[in-house]
Amino acid sequence: MSEGILFELQFFSRAFILGVLMMIAYDGVRIFRRIIPHGVAAVALEDLLYWLVCGVCIFRMLYLENSGAIRGFAIAAVVLGMILYLQISKFIKKTGKKLHNYIKRVIINSK
Repeated sequence: MSEGILFELQFFSRAFILGVLMMIAYDGVRIFRRIIPHGVAAVALEDLLYWLVCGVCIFRMLYLENSGAIRGFAIAAVVLGMILYLQISKFIKKTGKKLHNYIKRVIINSK
């Protein structure tokens, strides 16, 4: 495999992982919101800060690894990572809920 193609594949992989990490961070923000209830203004401010940090992270990745050139496939990789994480997250949440309900039924029936 040529060095150029290998670089592009590694760049795509890092962009994909960045998308996954961005969604993991947003899950952290959502968990924080559930623990400590927020008003509309606080949620808007948190979202603004989150997206500003994400924008800086994407810009930094593009600047350091691609001389600042915006490449469509890099943005597509970030979005793909975000979407894939959302799908896996939905599956994990659904499975966790089923497991929780099963354990709850077992405990109630054992009494």
